[in-house]
Amino acid sequence: MNRWLCLTGIALLLDGCATTPTTYLTLAPTTGPTVSIASPPLAVAKVMMPAAIDRLYLTSATGPTTLHVADHARWAAPLGGEAQNTLADDLAQRLPGTTVLHPGDPAPPGGARLIAVNVTRFLPDPSHVVLNADWRVTARDHHRVLATGRDHIVIPSAATPAARASAMSAALGRLADRIIARLDR
Repeated sequence: MNRWLCLTGIALLLDGCATTPTTYLTLAPTTGPTVSIASPPLAVAKVMMPAAIDRLYLTSATGPTTLHVADHARWAAPLGGEAQNTLADDLAQRLPGTTVLHPGDPAPPGGARLIAVNVTRFLPDPSHVVLNADWRVTARDHHRVLATGRDHIVIPSAATPAARASAMSAALGRLADRIIARLDR
């Protein structure tokens, strides 16, 4: 009888310690103002992320020199690839008359202008998301720089993983707006 009670107690204890289900996050394009500019095709060639945040689990800033890696909030795909696809979607939505190529799309005849983004910070904290990024657009021949930027974007956010992913998506949308503004000059 004691063995039965012991096993039942262990089973109840283990049931109470069941793990929290993992939340899978993704970035999503955001709507923004559309711009009609005559533009050859654009390709988001790469979005480079710092190794400290380009990981499977949501990483948040907890202080000036500390990070928290969430146990139960995970990216559905690597963050750099998510950001690259989302930025391409944001640009395509905002530039309806321009072909915007996604990673893996074949280059059209004559090639495309390339957008390269180097993210230096892309972290949520309890109240906002910060995106710091250097970017450049090069001509089809890859030798001539057409536009460059260094942007600091801050988007308010709540502390939940879903709210943070949404704010990170909004930050990429704002980056798309700034790239387009410099392309239109």
